[in-house]
Amino acid sequence: MKSITFTVSKGGVGKSLITANVGAALAHKGKKVVLVEGDPNQPLQKILGLTFSSDDYKLEDVVKKDKKIDDAVYPTSFDNLFLIPSGVSLQSYFDIDPVSFARKLSSLETEFMFIDVPFPLGKAAFLSLGICDYFIPIITEDEFVLCVESSIDTLRLGKYFLKSTPLGFILNRIKTPEKFTKELIKDLEDLLEITCIAQIKEDPKISKSYGEVGSEKAFLAYDKFRQTEFTEKIDSIATLLLREEHEPRKKDAVKLLQEVIRPAKF
Repeated sequence: MKSITFTVSKGGVGKSLITANVGAALAHKGKKVVLVEGDPNQPLQKILGLTFSSDDYKLEDVVKKDKKIDDAVYPTSFDNLFLIPSGVSLQSYFDIDPVSFARKLSSLETEFMFIDVPFPLGKAAFLSLGICDYFIPIITEDEFVLCVESSIDTLRLGKYFLKSTPLGFILNRIKTPEKFTKELIKDLEDLLEITCIAQIKEDPKISKSYGEVGSEKAFLAYDKFRQTEFTEKIDSIATLLLREEHEPRKKDAVKLLQEVIRPAKF
């Protein structure tokens, strides 16, 4: 299983949108993908058009009641794409039972697992980066400097402390492409010490997939807009994830989190 999180300590960069759509791209290529909802606003559920009742098992039920993780894995309308819903924020599992949380997700049988993260990251960073073998920071044109600073902090925490491997960064929601010259991209790559794996332009049609405009519902952009530059970029990210053969740096995520979290709680 390749476990990945798209992350940066800032809201509005498109983490959930990219998580859902890259997951769909990999599923379209025949891979089993499980998305883990980590945001209490439930953006993945909205994008995928799913609703759950109080009787449906969610991730917190699996952790609290010691159920099998498969009890909370639900199919979506997109073949090979599944969702684990959560009724609480990712960081809440830090207080519920972080070790059980890690153990349950580590037992998941799938080819790819993506953990969506809330904003602000806070304790959620320890769980998402601690469990995932890989991560990809996202930078936007709006509040560019803040995004870069947050990426540096995330890279330090993920790469050096939690032994998660950065696979590159994404420039998302680019409004003025001419500003992002080859020289600027090269400077960013040198600063972050990782490569830029995709540059995605701002597209009003894609922005509407969040479901925030008027009364329109959220939707999966990869499924609705197949012949667009956005889908092409998403496909390129999925292809890279299929091709990357980095050996995971941590052998046991559960043990790592035990070592990290217990001193923090003490």
